[in-house]
Amino acid sequence: MGLISIFNRKITMNYRISILVVLLFLFSCSKENLVDISPKINFDVSEWILKGRNITCVDFDKDENVWIASGNELIFYNISKIKTYDVGSLILDISVATDGRVWLGTKDKGLASFSNGEFTFYNSENSGLPRDLIFDVETSPDGSVWFSSSAHQLGGLMHYDGDFELFTPDNSIINHNLILGLKINAKGEVYFFSGGTVTEAKVFKTDGKNKWSKLGGEVVFYWIAALDLTSKSEPVVVTDHSLSSCWSCYENEVVIYREGKWKVFERDFDIDFFNRMFIDKRDYIWVKGSVQGDYSGYFVFDGNEWHRSKEGQISEVFIKSVKVDKQNNIWFCTEEGIFILNQ
Repeated sequence: MGLISIFNRKITMNYRISILVVLLFLFSCSKENLVDISPKINFDVSEWILKGRNITCVDFDKDENVWIASGNELIFYNISKIKTYDVGSLILDISVATDGRVWLGTKDKGLASFSNGEFTFYNSENSGLPRDLIFDVETSPDGSVWFSSSAHQLGGLMHYDGDFELFTPDNSIINHNLILGLKINAKGEVYFFSGGTVTEAKVFKTDGKNKWSKLGGEVVFYWIAALDLTSKSEPVVVTDHSLSSCWSCYENEVVIYREGKWKVFERDFDIDFFNRMFIDKRDYIWVKGSVQGDYSGYFVFDGNEWHRSKEGQISEVFIKSVKVDKQNNIWFCTEEGIFILNQ
């Protein structure tokens, strides 16, 4: 074989390798979740924002702007700009849709949407909602909205995709009207739990169409304080016995639904009542608790063992909700503003 032929083959091979490298680079950069997340757990507060403000909850849009609920006010927040909008009712929950529309659960004005500087309200008068107090709202990847318009023996789980649909014990497998703790995965599957009666809290799943299931069959819990999902859509719940007349008779637990069964996590600490349990982008489970009546802080399960925050690392202010952003920074909403733990 001649030198010219060998040289041409090398050029062709190098060209193909270069093209392959470029394509791999472009493919990698197109991944939405391409974030270098450290396995290290940071309990130190990285930043306080809106200090002194009573913050209920937050969510983030696709441009990583922050939408914050504080009393009656919806706050748009980024590094260079803060703008406030008056909703006219206490905001109880917030969820930003894929199209940028902000959906709000309000205390007495029903379900609200905010877009292009204007609010639209859906309530019992104009949309047939069972109740105008909406305390859980989640938007689906398809742009539709799931929310709870319910109370004990009233209403249920609602879905809005241009029309409203109500799911109750009368037309679905839900065991109680009161619906709490909504979570939606990337496939649009909805996980939620019922309340209304102690000893009968239950977790359900629906694909939003015709498929509904009771997770764990007939297994029920005394009460559920919080629910979240792992990246594999495994629900994790924290049980709550604060409504019991005998607190010492029961023990709160952290439980995961895995391989068709509810499994209790082993631990050596006590779980706080009214828990703000959540799961971060690493699938680490954060639970508030203490050891033998010692200081209250966060315990984090990394898949192998529990890690505990030091005394004073987590502020003692009342935590109203927690949200994890795409970079795995953790936003704690409190009565004294928002403190952030960068991971």
